[in-house]
Amino acid sequence: MAIKNFETRANLKEKLRKRGLLFDDNELDEALIKYNYFNLFNGFESLLLSSSNPKKFDKVNLKDFIALYEFDKLFTSALFRHLNNIEEKLKSSISHHFSAKYCNSLNDTMQYTNKDNYMNPQEKNINHINFCKYSSNYPFVNNQNRSIYYEFNAFSLFSPFFLTNLINSNDYIDKTFYTDSNYSAPNKVAKYKDNSIHTDIAVPFWVAINTLTFGEIIRLLHYLKDDVMKEVLNDFNLKLSKRFDFLNMLDFLLCLRNNCAHGFLINRFRTPKKYKINSLLEKTFNLSPRSKGSGSPSSILNLFDVIKILSYFEEISSLKKLLNKILFRNYMFMGIKRGKNLNKKLLGRMGSSSYSNWRKILSKKVKYIL
Repeated sequence: MAIKNFETRANLKEKLRKRGLLFDDNELDEALIKYNYFNLFNGFESLLLSSSNPKKFDKVNLKDFIALYEFDKLFTSALFRHLNNIEEKLKSSISHHFSAKYCNSLNDTMQYTNKDNYMNPQEKNINHINFCKYSSNYPFVNNQNRSIYYEFNAFSLFSPFFLTNLINSNDYIDKTFYTDSNYSAPNKVAKYKDNSIHTDIAVPFWVAINTLTFGEIIRLLHYLKDDVMKEVLNDFNLKLSKRFDFLNMLDFLLCLRNNCAHGFLINRFRTPKKYKINSLLEKTFNLSPRSKGSGSPSSILNLFDVIKILSYFEEISSLKKLLNKILFRNYMFMGIKRGKNLNKKLLGRMGSSSYSNWRKILSKKVKYIL
C-alpha cells in the first residue's frame, strides 16, 4: 500500500463526490474542518461502500458517516467512565490496605517508597526481604510483564527523587501543608530535596497514589506482597489464588483505557499482540482471541471480548442504550435492509455481529465467575 500524499479539502471533497457520497456542500465543508478526514471517512468507509474497487457509495449520506463517528465518540466516553471507576477503586483499595500494613504511624508515612515492603518478581531467595514465591513461574515474562519482572528497581515509587518530583510537579500538593516537625524520615524512604534534604516532609500514600497512571498501578499490584494483595483482591470479590488472573484482566482494561484516552476509534479496537491471555480467562469469559498459536498463549482481543472482562468489574447496561440508538438510527435513515447490513458490519467489527450476544452482556444476563 503506497503512502498517500497530502490533499486539500477541495480535493477531498471532489473525491467524495466522485465516489457517490450524498452531501450538502456547506455541511461537508464544516465536517472537513471539524473532523479528522482519516477518522471520519477512512475509519468507516468499509462499512458503507457498495464497491471497494473502485470505491463507490450507493445512497450513502454524509450524515451516515457523522452518525457513526459520533456514536464511536459517545461509546468511547462511556467506556472511559467505567475504566476510571475501576482505576479509582484500585487506588483507594491499594492505598488503604498498604497503609494499614506499612504506613500506620506518622514516621511510617513514606514507607510506600521503601522497596523492602514489596516483592521483587525476580527474587527467588526465600530469606530475602523481597522474596517472591511466584518467581520461577512468573507469567508472561517475555511479553507484557517483561519490564515488571526484570526492572523492579526502576519502578517510580523507588526513585530517591520520588517525593521531590511529586511535590514539584503537582501544584495541589503544597509542601508546607505536608511539613511536620514531629516527622523524621526513616532510612530507605524517599525524602524531599532542594538545596538540602528535608526529613520533616511526608505525603500520605492515599494522596500520592492519585498521580500514578493506570499502567503504574498495575505494576504496583505486581509488587504487592501477598498480605496486602489478599485484601485488595477481597475488595474485588476474588481470592488470593486469583492473583494473576486479576492482573491479566487489568492488562486488557489498560489496553482499552489507552485506546479511549488517545482518541482512537473504539469500533476498530484490538489489543496489542504482546498482551497474552491466560487460559482460565479465555475459558471463563469465552474469549475469541485472533492469535491462537499451538504451545504459546493466545493474544489479540476485540472490543466485545474486553467488554466482557469490563463487565466483571462494572455494571455496563448504560452501553446498551448507546448501541441501540445507533442501530435504530441506521434502520430509520437507511431502510431495514441497508440498515440491517450496516449494523451487522458495525457489530462484527466491534467483535460480534450478533446483536443477541451484545444484548446478553450489556443486560446483565451473563455473570462471569472466576
